[in-house]
Amino acid sequence: MATTAPHLQPSAGAPADAAPPLSRGAAAVLSLRFAAVMAALLGLASFPASSFFTVRAVRVQGISAIPAAEIVALAGVEPGDRLSAVPADEIARRVRRHPRVTRASVRIGRRGVITVRIAERLAYAAVPVDGRYLILDRSGVVIDEQPTPGGLPVVSAAGFTPEWIRLGHALPAGGVDRALAALSRLPRAVVTPGTRVRVEPQGDLVLFTPDGIGVRLGSPKGLDDRAALVHEVLDAIRARGMAVEYLDLRFSGAVVVKPHPAEAAGEADER
Repeated sequence: MATTAPHLQPSAGAPADAAPPLSRGAAAVLSLRFAAVMAALLGLASFPASSFFTVRAVRVQGISAIPAAEIVALAGVEPGDRLSAVPADEIARRVRRHPRVTRASVRIGRRGVITVRIAERLAYAAVPVDGRYLILDRSGVVIDEQPTPGGLPVVSAAGFTPEWIRLGHALPAGGVDRALAALSRLPRAVVTPGTRVRVEPQGDLVLFTPDGIGVRLGSPKGLDDRAALVHEVLDAIRARGMAVEYLDLRFSGAVVVKPHPAEAAGEADER
């Protein structure tokens, strides 16, 4: 005859799998855990406003001629500003307003350090306009305006008067672009402070050395071959102590030397 153990039977009215009631200690532990979770969630909600999410410093990389303070001022952010209110793309756009900046990128670090990295436009040549000098980079963008060329080579074009001048923009075409291109094709030993390159009305190029010798280079076509002779011929003339008004390199295989009028007159008197 089968029997049932009384202690294995569930009590009347209670589910078979009901959990036993919590002790006071266990309930207290759960309450503390709940409070800790809520405190953490509330802390995360206010985290962006904490000091950890504020700008601590602005650093500038890639500069050589631009004062760092000018880039920081254009960035428009200061220590203490909220990082959540600082869009990196907007900072880069502001920095690119500087006429000497060609590229800019911004990185926002985890510790609130904003790093602005730029690529500079470097001064390459000067253009005389209305008694002053526009400073150009290698591509012809106007990056500054100065009372003197400041040791830079000078480029010009006969009859050139720019319709407008805007810092950070390329100078309007008018011949100066050809003089600038010719400058880059001349030997480095020839392009020294005080060197000038001018485009004549017919389009020919003329180089003027700091000591006043004119070198007629002709058209831009085939300039590289003629330019290669400039340094050698000038060295030979100076070694002989000759006073020369100009050299003419426009004719293939020939160098025409025009003595300075004062020297020619002296030679005539000696005869």
